[in-house]
Amino acid sequence: MCPVCNVETVQKYKCIRCGATTDQKVHCGLPTRAYESIFLKENLEEICQRMGVVVPPVLKGVRGISSNTKIPEKLEKGVLRCKYELTVNKDGTIRVDSTDMPLTHFKPKEIGTSIEKLRELGYTTDKDGRPLKSDEQLVEIMPQDVIISDDVSFSSADYLVRVSAFIDDLLVKFYGLEPFYKVNNKKDLIGHLVIGLAPHTSAGIVGRIIGFSPVRSGLAHPIWHAAKKRNCDGDEDSVILLMDGLLNFSREFLPDSRGGKTMDVPLVLTTHLNLLEVDDEVHDMDVVAEYPLEFYRATLEEKYPWEIPLKTVGKLDVENPTGIHFTQSTTNIAAGPMMTSYKTLGAMSEKVKKQLELATKIRAVDENDVASKILDSHFIKDIKGNLRRFHTQTFRCLGCNEKFRRPPLLGKCPKCGGRITQTVYEGTIKKYLDASLKLARKFNVSNYIQNQLQVVEKRTNMTFGGDKQEDLNTWFK
Repeated sequence: MCPVCNVETVQKYKCIRCGATTDQKVHCGLPTRAYESIFLKENLEEICQRMGVVVPPVLKGVRGISSNTKIPEKLEKGVLRCKYELTVNKDGTIRVDSTDMPLTHFKPKEIGTSIEKLRELGYTTDKDGRPLKSDEQLVEIMPQDVIISDDVSFSSADYLVRVSAFIDDLLVKFYGLEPFYKVNNKKDLIGHLVIGLAPHTSAGIVGRIIGFSPVRSGLAHPIWHAAKKRNCDGDEDSVILLMDGLLNFSREFLPDSRGGKTMDVPLVLTTHLNLLEVDDEVHDMDVVAEYPLEFYRATLEEKYPWEIPLKTVGKLDVENPTGIHFTQSTTNIAAGPMMTSYKTLGAMSEKVKKQLELATKIRAVDENDVASKILDSHFIKDIKGNLRRFHTQTFRCLGCNEKFRRPPLLGKCPKCGGRITQTVYEGTIKKYLDASLKLARKFNVSNYIQNQLQVVEKRTNMTFGGDKQEDLNTWFK
């Protein structure tokens, strides 16, 4: 909208050859530009006064905009986020991350939600069909309901309360509308909708908050996690308050790179979960209350899983996949570890060490195969990718952050005289090399992986020097 007359503006383009202003995206046979460099002077004090906040001592932003049209977000939104100490994603939304944990049943006392509230949400009976009257009754979770973390060290629930307050402020003070959430505490979040989103994807799934858990994880139905393209093995995903996604998300903010436009953003939103539209890996999860004798006999004969006729998720109702049972009960869903060890362990080398120690102890796991997969799918790819980035890297000025394809011949920044530095360093490439070589020596990995490591080590040594220089006299002995 025009800040002067409040009329909706029209996008114009500028020809990069003749300088003409046009409505077309192509002019003089070349793509036109949707922006030009101008100096924007926003009156921060006036904006803060209009938004009813104190001028923040520090308001963090970005040095540049990487989207195609270079359209910036309104400063009023940044000021309000600063008021509530919130951070923003590249698409204009606010995320809260948590580790995935699959859940099929819960007791009302475990999620801190009253029987009355649960009945309002549709939980009128327990898993056996009896009327829901007690905190101790076991209830099957609905496929699109989620239980969010209320951990002491970091509470997703408290963070979303602040997000809801920011959105209400935004609706009232910026858009001139009525508040939507009117949340006073975390209990008021129950019943509100969120968007579940996994990294490296572009499709979100709607979920509904029904309670909280001290476990630092996002507890939800296995099918809901599968709808995010996850297989429920402890991945880290995020949730976004639905109104935040609808109100603040914009494609115009996304980077003009191939991955930036499509990765980790809710370009598509699934509102109704359909079993046929989720990853079929979850279809093979069994939903029986007990295993028949034939199952145990089949394990001794080492038969394939599909040779045993067990009821699985894939055989549930497509539109209403309920009726899940389990073979082992628990006293409390928060009785185990409160946080995944992946967060408590330090460096990647320590994480890998613990993973392989565990693989060695479990008879059903081939530790050599685990080591091979770690090297092939993670370490070797990282080293190769970082080597490639090192040889094609740009350079930047430490003073003004100006980027250069090659270091200037002056040896310093031609704009401000600042020192020029690399953007990719030797340590970035070598950080996994020693660990990879030790893994390959300790475990029986394939010759193919051994050869890959030898090539990577040779390329690294050729780049940075790794072999000890010998005295020339040794060649004459």
